[in-house]
Formats: sequence, structure tokens, C-alpha cells
Amino acid sequence: MQMTVLAPTLRRRAPLVLVLLAALTLTGCQLPRSGPMLSEMTGANDDKDVIVVPVSRELAQQSRVPEVANFPARYRDLTQAGFDRLVPGDGINIKVWERDGLGVFAADPTGVSDLGNHEIDRSGHVSFPIIGKFRAEGLTLAQLHDAVMARLSKLVVGAAVSVTRVASERGQMVTVQGNLTKPGLYPITQTTQRLSSVLAQAAPVQENPEQLIISLRRNKQVASVRLSDIYRNQDNDILLRSGDVITAYESKAFLTVLGAAGTQGRVAISKRNYSVLDALADSRGLDDKLADPRSVFLFTPAKAGVDGKPDTLPVVYRFDLTRPEQVALAREFTVREGEAIYISDAPFTQVQKVLSAFRFTMSAGFSATKAIGGDTGASSPSLAQ
Repeated sequence: MQMTVLAPTLRRRAPLVLVLLAALTLTGCQLPRSGPMLSEMTGANDDKDVIVVPVSRELAQQSRVPEVANFPARYRDLTQAGFDRLVPGDGINIKVWERDGLGVFAADPTGVSDLGNHEIDRSGHVSFPIIGKFRAEGLTLAQLHDAVMARLSKLVVGAAVSVTRVASERGQMVTVQGNLTKPGLYPITQTTQRLSSVLAQAAPVQENPEQLIISLRRNKQVASVRLSDIYRNQDNDILLRSGDVITAYESKAFLTVLGAAGTQGRVAISKRNYSVLDALADSRGLDDKLADPRSVFLFTPAKAGVDGKPDTLPVVYRFDLTRPEQVALAREFTVREGEAIYISDAPFTQVQKVLSAFRFTMSAGFSATKAIGGDTGASSPSLAQ
């Protein structure tokens, strides 16, 4: 009879035992979270896995790039530029006026002998009837005029000559391509010698001039500035040379925001000095329910070793956004393509997760106890008998 009474008692206590076991199990489990806590980041620094550096004003200043970038000096070399320099493909027209009346050249009723339009060939030479062949590439129109006059003086005692470039036959061309309304080949003329004039014709799609890159390839070398740099610094409005290739394209760079942010994922870098605070704002800030504002980290990639040296350790900059001066530094610290911002969970968040899981387990245990207790109560009379 004693054994019969103890059995229901053990059955009633069994759910409570299960609750206690579940609570003990939770304390040993790894609760779900998005990444390392502050203590773990400190431990990784101590173990030389990463280098964690508290952000400072000096580091913030070092991160920033100049507000205006410039083309290299070689692109602004005026000695090698100039609309008047002749190149292969240029069309040249020569007219002659004889003064002695010998009629070496057939003239029209006005006395003008038009020798026609002639193109400078690939070797840089141009040939005219009677006068002969001239080396024209690299000369100005004035220099070619003097060369023609010197040759003509041996054929005609007195003459005047005009040497002009044919407007419709230009060898000085540039290629403009990319994110433009009117891409194509454009001639370098008296009024379109500079970069801005050609861009005005090609009409860049400039929703954001700060993010539109203008790349110029010349002699197998490439240099780039932003469209806004051309607006801000007149020195970037360089003189064009024949064969230049101008490409306009939108700058597309991203960084990653992870952890206790309002929105996780890739964030577009939308301006030149895009800061940590900009990235946090575009990812809807820190999650008030999860984030530890003392533990906002900027991860930078490790640099590859050179000359057989090992790769450098990744540098991780720490921001403590509970301090106003650190918020100001986050506004000044520039981020770059490929970097990542991670926001740790607050320690209290983990406590909340434990308590939430514990409450769920207790609720399940109490429900089970109540159900068993009900079943026992119904069967008690029979056991008593």
C-alpha cells in the first residue's frame, strides 16, 4: 500500500525536475547571437588574432581623403598639348595667289589657285600638286605655311598662300564613352579643346557628380577624378590630346553592416568621405533592444605580406558611442570598400535571452505538472480502494 501512494507523488514531481534540468542546461548552452561580444573581441586582441584599436582623433583624420582630387601633373603639361598641332587624319587646304602672272597654277577668275583638300597620312606627311610632299605631323598651321612658302618661292617669283585646316576632316579626335547621353567620337576644335567642353557635348548622366568618375586614358596610362573635382578645380579641366579616351562611370562601392543594427546587409558608399556614422544611419542605427553602444567595431582587411613577409593582422577600430566625443569621431572616420561594421549585443541582451528561455521552459513544466496532477486526482479514489 505504501508503494502505491509514493508512485503518484513521484509522477507529480517529475515535471519540476525536468524544469530544473532544463534551466541548468541553458546555462551551459551557447545562446544565439550575431557575433562576438566585447569581452571576446578583447580576448582576440590578447591572442594576437586581430588588433583592436580604440578610435582617436588622429586616426579619424588619417582615414579621410582630400575633398578634391586632381589629375597628375603630366596630364596638365601644356607644352605637349595644343589645338594647332597637326596629326594624321587632319585635312589641309592650300590656296595660292600668283603675283607675276606666269600661270604656274591654274587660277579661277578671281586669281585664286585652289589646290584642294589633302589629308595627312599615317606617316605624318601630306602631298600637294606641283608643290610636293611635306612632313606635317607635329607642326602648327603657321609652321606648315612657312614650309610651303619656302618651297613655293623656288617655283614662283611672287605669290601669297593660305594654309587652313578643313573643319570636316579632323585627325584630332577623342573617344567619349560610358554613362553618357551622347557617347561617341568628338573632334578637338578651337572651342572644344578642354575636357569640360567635350563632356558638355556628351552630356554625362550626373544624378550625383560626387559619385560620377571621369577616367582619362592617354598613352597607355589612366588617371581618374570625380566630375565634382572638375567643377571645383579649374586645373582639372585639362587640354585634350588626340587619341584620348574618356570614360564616365558611376562609383559603386559598398561596406557591410552586421550585428545589432536596425538593418543588416550591404550599404552603398554614397559620397567621398562616407563615415561610420553615415553607415550606421543608412542601416537604421543601433537596435535599442539588442545593441551594446560601447562595442561598435570597424573591421578592415588584412594586408598581404610582401617580400616573403606574412600577412598583417586585421585592424579593428572600436567606437564607444556612449561617449559624445566618440560619436563625433564616428562622424569623421571614413570607411572604404570591403570594410565591415559590426555591433555587439549588450550583455543584458544575453540575460534576457536566458530569462526568456527559462520562462518558456517553466511555463511548459507547470503545464505538464498541472496536467499530470489532474490525471492523478481523477485516479486517486481507485488507488485508495
